[in-house]
Amino acid sequence: MRPSPGENATWQLSTKVCRISHFLAEETAELLLSRATHAAQEDLYPSRVRGNQVDTRTRRALSHVGFEAEELTDAINKVRGPVERALGISCEGTEPAFALNIHNDGDFYQPHQDVSSHEAAKGMLAANRVVTFVYYMHRTPVAFSGGALRMYDTAAPLRMDGTLDPKECSYRDYPPEHNSVIFFAPSALHEVRRVSCPSREHADSRFAINGWLCRNPAVRGE
Repeated sequence: MRPSPGENATWQLSTKVCRISHFLAEETAELLLSRATHAAQEDLYPSRVRGNQVDTRTRRALSHVGFEAEELTDAINKVRGPVERALGISCEGTEPAFALNIHNDGDFYQPHQDVSSHEAAKGMLAANRVVTFVYYMHRTPVAFSGGALRMYDTAAPLRMDGTLDPKECSYRDYPPEHNSVIFFAPSALHEVRRVSCPSREHADSRFAINGWLCRNPAVRGE
């Protein structure tokens, strides 16, 4: 007879992820990267966190909310069915909302959730985010290291306030492979690992289009 777990046992529940390599036609991916690398400097601003605040202890990067990527949203719409089946989430009635995010030397994003259980329970605006997606772009050969997307598994039982502590969770790292996209639930705990870019040149950065399939497409990112 197997012994029952102690009261302090922590169960690790694997986080579902849908990752697609070579997501766009190669020529399309290169054109999108070129548009990202040539984005006007006046359109870039320090990335923000909850409450529309700049907090460089939590997140350091540059963002461009008005970046256009119609070819990406068209491709995402074509894979909604497989993404729904992989994640077990209905995307009916959603539209993409996204921003271009740029990580250069020393940039990072600490562990966070795009939608917390508290926000979902309270019906807050962030709860309109149904699926998170991240599309990666960079020069070849790669001029930076690091910048992996670390996906934490759910640790059960949760804390009383419904939050997750990354120190209590197992995880898996996904490298920011050019022309790949990853989908996951907005409630999943995740982070961007610190980037090292020796040249510090803008064009050598880790470029990513981060967004959500939202019930209310007017809801923008942090």
